[in-house]
Amino acid sequence: MAWDGGLSGLDESKLNRVFLHPEHRANLSNVTWLLERCDAAGRGVDDLYDVQAHLFQASYRAQLAAQSIRRALRRVQGLKAPDWPGDHTTEIAELVAPPWQLSCPSDSSREEDWRLERHVAERVIRQLRAVGDMLAWRVYNYDRCAIVALSRNDPPGPFVGKEGLDYELGKVVEIKNKEGNFVLLHDLTSVLRVLDVTELRPDGSCMLREVKSSATASATTKARRQLKQAERLLAAIDGSQPLPGNEAIQLWRSRTQLRTHVRDIGPLLDRAEKDGYAAARINDRVISVLHLLTAARDGRPQAKWAAYAGLRNRLLEQHQGVERGPHRLQVTSTDTTARDPATAPWGIYPLPARHRAALICDYLIIQTSALADSLAERFQRRGLHAQVLLPERDGTFDTSTDVLRVAGPRRGMVIHGNAVYQLLMEFVRTDRFIPAISEALELPHPPQHTLHTYGNEKAAWN
Repeated sequence: MAWDGGLSGLDESKLNRVFLHPEHRANLSNVTWLLERCDAAGRGVDDLYDVQAHLFQASYRAQLAAQSIRRALRRVQGLKAPDWPGDHTTEIAELVAPPWQLSCPSDSSREEDWRLERHVAERVIRQLRAVGDMLAWRVYNYDRCAIVALSRNDPPGPFVGKEGLDYELGKVVEIKNKEGNFVLLHDLTSVLRVLDVTELRPDGSCMLREVKSSATASATTKARRQLKQAERLLAAIDGSQPLPGNEAIQLWRSRTQLRTHVRDIGPLLDRAEKDGYAAARINDRVISVLHLLTAARDGRPQAKWAAYAGLRNRLLEQHQGVERGPHRLQVTSTDTTARDPATAPWGIYPLPARHRAALICDYLIIQTSALADSLAERFQRRGLHAQVLLPERDGTFDTSTDVLRVAGPRRGMVIHGNAVYQLLMEFVRTDRFIPAISEALELPHPPQHTLHTYGNEKAAWN
């Protein structure tokens, strides 16, 4: 099976080649710079356009490199010379400057080399889309319901060579010049999958726009179909209508105000940046952090990893029982750049840009552990019956895993893995999570999913 760009299953040698790749390392600096510029921009139109222009250039460069790498791989598989990087016009060469750096010789005939180059390029593309997702959440004022609704189509493909791209870019510039408003290009994100651009108006409202590259009958029909879909999705944002295409999902916004432990983990991240690792108990969970760059700096990464694992295991035993004790829930930040669109992207976390960039690029790894049994007890103290459904005790679950069943006087619901992931990796406070579930149980028709949109999320993320 071909590797999809993830890190699981890679041996130490390949992991090192990924993380030490010149483009992967350079993108950490690039993402940090983009996040810092976006933070400074606020809602300033000119500054946001500048951030978007740099993001577009970096994304185009990475996508073109991935395209050229795939071509070289096909040629090598056909026993031909890779012919890297291929022919590009002077205009394209200037747009994607400086030239993409390889970690292998440009004339390598090894398929393994070109596969790894492809995986690195694809990782860089996803990491840059994470910056676009941060822009999307900010443009839509941290409205998770809007983001979920507008992510209902298939994930976007590359925009290099996309028909109509010039028209979309032209519309972005035209609206800025005529109206003075910022226009977000959806192709730069992974979460905005409906229509082409979003115009941010001075009053904070958003206008979805479709950009037609031609006036042919087929283009007009397609645009009308997309606009109708957008209308149905927008109607679902307030919860009055189900999301089109899946009658089981009805968006719902809890009255419970979102509170998180994100700011509490800041000192942990600082310590890991200094020492290579850190771990602590924060409220009802154990949070441990590994900083790969710092851990490797002294030339003894294995020793750092062993010390990290020892500290973490001691905390787990002290606060969460021994390994064969209660059901342990555990999530890790690794390979979560392209998460479920309903999950908050790293870019909006109220953390320094360097930490957010390290999380996006997987140089900073966070593991969060909690006890399903303790969570069930918290529900019971609130007067709700709760039963742990996990068959295993080691914390293994995915988004569809049945984790808990919670029941009130009139009805019950199953809490799935996606809600637990949100609880642990968005660092949602349990005293906010449980009231939100309780509130859902009081609805005439409780939502079929348990990933929540809380009240006033802007205050938590901004």
